[in-house]
Amino acid sequence: MRLSALLGCFCALAATAQQPVVVLTEAADLGASVEQLTELRSAGMRVAVIAAPGCFIGSATDPASLNTLAQRSDITLIATHQRASRINALPHVQRIAAHYLNALLDGVFETPDVLAPMDWAAHDDVAGHVHTDDGSVGQDPSLRGPSFDPALTWTCNNGYHSERMEGVIAASFFFVESNGSIDANQYSWTQPMIDDVKLQAIDAWSIWAYSASLHGATVTAVMDWYEPAGGISVQGYEPITRSSWEDQLWISAIMTNLGRTEPGVTGKLHAFHGERRVALAADHAFSAFIACNPPSQGAPSQMADGKIGYAYLGGPYTQILYRANGWSTSQVNRVYGHEVGHIFHAFDEYASSPSSNCSQLFNGAQNLNYHGSSCNGPASCVMVDNSFTGSGATRQWNLCAHTPYHVGWTGVAPAPIATAPINDSVVTSMPVVLRWTDSGAPPNAQTNVQVFDRNSGVRVLCESMATVDTLAITLVNGLYAWTVGNGVAFSSNGYAGQLSALVPFEVNAPLHADFSGEGQTICAGASVQFTDQSTGAPNAWTWSFPGGNPSTHVGQDPPAVIYVAPGSQAVTLVVQDGLTSDTLTIAAAVIVEAGAPLDFVQDFESGVFPPVGWECPSGGIGGPGGQGGIGWQSDATMGCGTNTAAYVPCYGFSGQYGRADMRSVHLDLVQATAPYLRFRHAYARRNTSSNERLEISARDCDFNVYEELFSQQGADLVTNGGAFVSGQAYAPTTCGEWRWTTIPLDEMIGYTTELEFEVYTGANGQHVYIDDIQVFNGAPLMLRAFLQGPYETGAGMMRDDLRTTGLLPLTEPYSALGWTFERHTGGQTVDPAILAVPGANALVDWVVVEVRSTIDPTQILCSRPALIQRDGDVVDVDGTSPVRLAIAAGSYFIALRHRNHLGVMTATPSTLGATPTLLDLTPASTASWGTNGLRIANNTAQLWAGDATGNGQVKYAGAGNDRDPILTLIGGFIPTNTVSGYLRHDLNLNGQVKYAGSANDRDLILLNVGGSVPTAVRSQQVP
Repeated sequence: MRLSALLGCFCALAATAQQPVVVLTEAADLGASVEQLTELRSAGMRVAVIAAPGCFIGSATDPASLNTLAQRSDITLIATHQRASRINALPHVQRIAAHYLNALLDGVFETPDVLAPMDWAAHDDVAGHVHTDDGSVGQDPSLRGPSFDPALTWTCNNGYHSERMEGVIAASFFFVESNGSIDANQYSWTQPMIDDVKLQAIDAWSIWAYSASLHGATVTAVMDWYEPAGGISVQGYEPITRSSWEDQLWISAIMTNLGRTEPGVTGKLHAFHGERRVALAADHAFSAFIACNPPSQGAPSQMADGKIGYAYLGGPYTQILYRANGWSTSQVNRVYGHEVGHIFHAFDEYASSPSSNCSQLFNGAQNLNYHGSSCNGPASCVMVDNSFTGSGATRQWNLCAHTPYHVGWTGVAPAPIATAPINDSVVTSMPVVLRWTDSGAPPNAQTNVQVFDRNSGVRVLCESMATVDTLAITLVNGLYAWTVGNGVAFSSNGYAGQLSALVPFEVNAPLHADFSGEGQTICAGASVQFTDQSTGAPNAWTWSFPGGNPSTHVGQDPPAVIYVAPGSQAVTLVVQDGLTSDTLTIAAAVIVEAGAPLDFVQDFESGVFPPVGWECPSGGIGGPGGQGGIGWQSDATMGCGTNTAAYVPCYGFSGQYGRADMRSVHLDLVQATAPYLRFRHAYARRNTSSNERLEISARDCDFNVYEELFSQQGADLVTNGGAFVSGQAYAPTTCGEWRWTTIPLDEMIGYTTELEFEVYTGANGQHVYIDDIQVFNGAPLMLRAFLQGPYETGAGMMRDDLRTTGLLPLTEPYSALGWTFERHTGGQTVDPAILAVPGANALVDWVVVEVRSTIDPTQILCSRPALIQRDGDVVDVDGTSPVRLAIAAGSYFIALRHRNHLGVMTATPSTLGATPTLLDLTPASTASWGTNGLRIANNTAQLWAGDATGNGQVKYAGAGNDRDPILTLIGGFIPTNTVSGYLRHDLNLNGQVKYAGSANDRDLILLNVGGSVPTAVRSQQVP
């Protein structure tokens, strides 16, 4: 559509150079609009901003040529003030251009209130524009169009999208608003507010574009607006009510709304910017996020932490406010213009910004206009007070001499030159040798080489080369293009990246089998990734990995191969191209080393520290063995039956922060079934502020599996009872000052494993000790027994009344009764689904299994809660497995305990090992420790019932008897009363405490003491 009524008088164009002008075309989108830039520039227009599809704002540099262009039927040119009726006749998205032209011609952006001073000194917390890592992984650049034209960055990542303010700049602009799902939507954008901000953002770029032209640079911003009405910028957070450091919340949400799934905010942003560069054929890209805080709605004028606007040097984004503290909503153009300077590496210059701004450089120029005392720069400029000079379309930002260097208009390092291969040359042998010259780039310039497959557009190689000027690479036959770039990726002393021309070449070499990944020595259970590097034109690949899993693979890209068995393993690759084949076999491609076998013990008694195979790696500041000059040592004056222990001398440490690291030998858990770590430590605090921390972790050799095993600090780590030891270095002197800890290593089953022991400390600390580190395979026990109370002779099993009445607790009850466990913690729970299992495997009650020493049967070496089923099977908390015990293989006495039955212990030791040991205590012939340790009735052995007080005796009369507590519990006066519940006095486990009548609990006591002699006592036969 052509609207000739809008053209106005062209004589004005002929008379005045650099007159503001708007050109409207029929371009369908922003990408098509960018394609029209060359034509418009050739026709005499300096395009400052593409404000919408087919909507160009700038000025006439060659009026005669532009007048000629205006005669075309598919172009509308506007150069004069427009009435509302004429503006409304324009397509909706293009009206913004006419509104901007009217505002510019009316002097809206140059009124005294708009140009009022912007005092940054009142906003010292706005300083510190810090460069962030790009946060992205190297990505394959996409193609811009049907021909091979990748959107390149000079580095090997996809993150440097805004280094140099030149060319086409994709400037995405997000009007952020909350939808109320997380933060209340207190402040809402209105269309007049949005239109106002748009005009000011366009104006900021109009000034930057004209400033660039005065330095020989061409700058065109392509505005990519994201309004609340579109939904993209609407999410759950209200930025103005939050701190600036929370900006990742709304930015990540907005990027997710755009479909971005990359990790991290910068990862999402860089991927988004990469796509915008491709879609718009842009040279650079960044985003601006503006928070809605209109004064008319009573919004605060700064964020919760006092920030009012900030940007990251080099991008990827800036965060600004509609109204910044102390400034009006009509000064967004100046604030945005300042932050855009940061995006392209210009530094803050106001006095309250960090003093380091005076010494920062980019593209070889120091920032000499910092207004603080260390530099005392005097000039007013965009990086101090957002000032500009001039009027209309010829306004320019006030720039110091160094600023054109910072934004890349001068001083940029020269582009490198690719020297071989060039000119579509054909490479017939491997490797391909790429050569280039850096063209006199600064010595610290970093060089990156990129190679692309011309058929697919995929980047097949990107490698950082430092200052090297040659690279040998292996490629299959095909069509390629390569480029080399250099720059310095530092915000405070860098150079903008430059790229050489993209040079095509071809590879046509003979078939040759080759692969990488060989020559590795790995731990058993670790994996190796082999990568095809065959040359020629292979189309079939056959791999052989003897001793590995998988052992074979057909195809170019095999999965990671896992090696379990120690030894030397070969790898073979056969490649074919349909006519010929080639084979490569490497006999010792992988050496697989086994870890130390279980059971493993490190007691630090060898006289060598660190022990052989262990290491105390250097780390960070301060010296070997740790950070801050602190590390693990050994001590030869220990108590409690040991001569030496490992310790960290925190008492003498005076630094602010220290870390000591000790790593074990590799341990073989590849075939482990129930591995445990057991160790003991000692520690006392020096004072209330000492807060040493001991952390223990495990990881496999591939660093793919990591498990934090232990982390305690301060009072939780203390083992001496809590007394402070302040006048001297702490050293434990008794066994009571050591604490044993046992931890399952289930996550490491199937892996060769390394343990890491770390101590963290600060000043005024105390020594931390560790000793007797053990790693062993636990022992499963298949135990079977009957409890007399619920046993039914006719059924040959026990009743499960506690389960069927819903009284059986999900959590073991013994911890609440005061029991403590060795090598196991209490608090085990059972899945409610297991309680629903009926029949022989139905659960009856909780029991305790004990492992006792054969040397001293009174010594409990290991104990833990377990569950007993109707058929007598004692099972783990999963309801089916044998009871897993944290004890190494060996010979032990086994005891079984219950809360109201007398415990029993085997008369002879049992041998426990890695495979389940069967121990059946139900036959009448079972030999138990002591005299009549089991009740024999109806040809079965049962644990004696009746210990209602839990004192190891069944007693009917006299002091401390078990009968009276039953009577007391039911009320004491009416013996026929009953009480229901999960109670210790419920001796027959039917869920009811009963003193008289059928199935009462009192009779069991009388029966088991002998019946005819009520004063008799039956004692537990467990030492």
